[in-house]
Amino acid sequence: MPTRPAKSTGRSESADPFDLWLRRSLHENWDAALNERVPDDLLRLFSDDRVEWESMKARWLAADPRRDP
Repeated sequence: MPTRPAKSTGRSESADPFDLWLRRSLHENWDAALNERVPDDLLRLFSDDRVEWESMKARWLAADPRRDP
């Protein structure tokens, strides 16, 4: 079974048909949603009570058994 050559790390336009199709499909389906404004209520959920969030995060990290002491 032939293998695909390693992809370059540059951001040049890919000539691979699958990559082209995927990129175009993602843009066609999601660009409109990504350009919509995020509702204020949702933004508040992420930004309110930063101190409380940091406190909860510290407790969660301290309680994580996978974390090294």
